[in-house]
Amino acid sequence: MVRLPDETRRDLVALSREIHADPELAYHEERAAARIASLLRRHGHDVELGIGGLATAFRARVGPPGESVALLAEYDALKGVGHGCGHNLIAITNLGAFLLAATDPTRLGIAVELIGTPAEEDGGGKIDLLNAGVFDGVAFALSTHPAAQAVWVVSGTGLGIVGKRVIYRGRSSHAGSSPERGRNALNGLIRLFTGIDGWRQQLPTDSRVHGIIDFGGDAVNVVPARAEGRIALRARDIATLRQMEATFTDVAQGAALETATTVEITDYLPLYAPVSANTTLGDVLAAELRTRGVEPDRGTLVTASTDLGNVSQRVPTDWIRFPVSERAIAGHSDDMRAACVTDLAHQNAMLTTEALGAAARRVATDGTLRASIRA
Repeated sequence: MVRLPDETRRDLVALSREIHADPELAYHEERAAARIASLLRRHGHDVELGIGGLATAFRARVGPPGESVALLAEYDALKGVGHGCGHNLIAITNLGAFLLAATDPTRLGIAVELIGTPAEEDGGGKIDLLNAGVFDGVAFALSTHPAAQAVWVVSGTGLGIVGKRVIYRGRSSHAGSSPERGRNALNGLIRLFTGIDGWRQQLPTDSRVHGIIDFGGDAVNVVPARAEGRIALRARDIATLRQMEATFTDVAQGAALETATTVEITDYLPLYAPVSANTTLGDVLAAELRTRGVEPDRGTLVTASTDLGNVSQRVPTDWIRFPVSERAIAGHSDDMRAACVTDLAHQNAMLTTEALGAAARRVATDGTLRASIRA
């Protein structure tokens, strides 16, 4: 059974703590990317920085030319919550798995890569890299994610998401002496949120709509001439998501009509496609976890979203979700941030690393297995 050397374990946990203590937002993960690259170089690997036109994306590769099995690292944080999604753990599990799978590269039938993917939380770094051709030679993709639900999962699915920015425009006026001359853009935005609350009653139970107000005016005594918000729409499949987009447009325009304002709707987040897990690849991951005493759930719907879904629509993809707490907690929260740097989180991350690395090496060395996964 593949095991991580003790020194490598210590290096990975130290790296996790450093990234966790120094959160960086989407497309600006300079220090995290540099720390990962430094550890790769210490283990004798060359690192290509700035791939796909993204300054904080990188690649390390071993094995023959041609196609590869790619391990996908993430390391961006959330605004206001830091590493409340545990990307410090995604970084070290995929990095460690690469180090294991890259052992004795002369035996690899296809290459093994570690691809550093920025901006999962906001912007879609994997989508950028797909569009730039970075995944053109990738035949199989593997990754990980900490699970706030305190469960082990392989072949989990996920909701698709699109992000909409709305700008309501009205007419400013003195809110005390001449309110009738104004047209309140903030009222339009508030009506949109009210309309969404009513719309939720008719949505499928696994669909989601949620948002924030980014701007609602400059002064209390001025009728707001502009108001801005961002709304996310999530659904299990793309067809439902497209239907939701159409309804959202109707609700937003209805709110503008009610308030004699106008509304502009644009995308602030590209489509994160639903995750389509390859269950044969998942069998490999589950078997490796089983040899380490873990029986994972299979195919659980995760009602969050990730740009890993876009990769999964292109190449056979699967991932391991691993617990960071003894009980279920809220993701994207202060509790989750604290849980993602505990001894339990690192213990399960190391187990995940070993299972992932062994699975990646099996795929890279077994041509019959690769054919069955493709099939």
